[in-house]
Amino acid sequence: MDIVVSPQERLRLSKVEGDLIIGDGGVVEVDGEELIVTGAVICRGDARIQGSVRAERLEGEPEEEWLWRERRGGRIRVEGDLKVKDYVRVRNFLTVKGSLSAEDVDVGGALEVDGGVSCKTVDVGGRLKTGGDLKAEDVSVGGSIRVEGEASADKVDVGGTMKVRGSCTFKRLDVGGSAEVGGGEIVEIEVGGSFRSHGELKFKRIDVGGTVKLEGRGEGERIDVGGTVKLSSGSHIDEIDVGGTLRAEGDLEGGSIDVGGSVRIQGDLTLSGKLKVGGTARLRGFGRMRGLDIGGSMEAEGLIVEENAEIGGGMTTVKGLKARRIRIGRRSWVSGPLIGEHVRIERGAEVEDVYAKVLVMGRDSSAENLYIERGKINRGCRIYGSIKYLEDVKVDREAELSEAPEKVHRLPQPPL
Repeated sequence: MDIVVSPQERLRLSKVEGDLIIGDGGVVEVDGEELIVTGAVICRGDARIQGSVRAERLEGEPEEEWLWRERRGGRIRVEGDLKVKDYVRVRNFLTVKGSLSAEDVDVGGALEVDGGVSCKTVDVGGRLKTGGDLKAEDVSVGGSIRVEGEASADKVDVGGTMKVRGSCTFKRLDVGGSAEVGGGEIVEIEVGGSFRSHGELKFKRIDVGGTVKLEGRGEGERIDVGGTVKLSSGSHIDEIDVGGTLRAEGDLEGGSIDVGGSVRIQGDLTLSGKLKVGGTARLRGFGRMRGLDIGGSMEAEGLIVEENAEIGGGMTTVKGLKARRIRIGRRSWVSGPLIGEHVRIERGAEVEDVYAKVLVMGRDSSAENLYIERGKINRGCRIYGSIKYLEDVKVDREAELSEAPEKVHRLPQPPL
């Protein structure tokens, strides 16, 4: 038998065999631990249930057409747990002081739950807030999400902002504005503004238009960011592509790094691929990589490059740069030794000591000391120290040497 609570009426109930219909402003007092409704709870306007309730479904609908236009279903408040077998559909606001469980939840305005939320799908037009954990398969929120506990879902789609204090387990996260999580494991991350993780985060891909900040260790396949990336020590990223700046608080490992602006790493850098930087790069420690391409300047304790190294601006090292092939661009400068099989110093560049099998110095370039198997020193070059070679060295007559080249049987060992 259905029970109807008239508008502004207060009624005490423990069980309803059928539907419970609550008129605008009606209040239901729960007699016992929870109210059992074998049918649906239908709220026509504002409604309050003082206690926990269990039902087949919960619907918020207007009593009159003018009410629908005025308030879009009213405000529904459950002062306990809300357990629904099927679905929850509310046009405006739903507040649950306890926990919420249902198959599907659809709220047009705001959903606020003091406890946890457990359901299959959640669709909220405005704001979703939960004081406990969020467990769902599909979450869609037009405005903002705030979760005080942990969150797990296959897919999360948020139009505005998201903040989860605990760890997250998502297959896909799509946020239009900013997202902040406590860490966890998220396969795909796409955020229009900024993304921040306070704890350790495992991921496959991060695609963010603005900034990414991983305060805990990050482990993933790819980061693609338009602005700035800040990583904690010990992170391992297979591929990093940043339009602006990259910052790492300690050691960083991975595959390849491509940065349009600048790089700052407070420890060692170890890459299986290439480091390409359009601006400046600063390593507090040592760098090891397959390839190196610096458009501006670079500083490091030392660098070992398996294949090619190209310096377009300047470089400062303590222990030197070692690579199979080294090219120092026009009017560039290098402080620290260069060690390579093939070293080319372009026109007007300035370097210090060079250890090479084959060396070519362009016009008007300069060096301190040369330790080479064979080489060519072009017109206008200046050598301020000694030239020691094993096989042959060709020196233009207009080059300036402090002393004549010396053919030796053995060259000194390079520092790297």
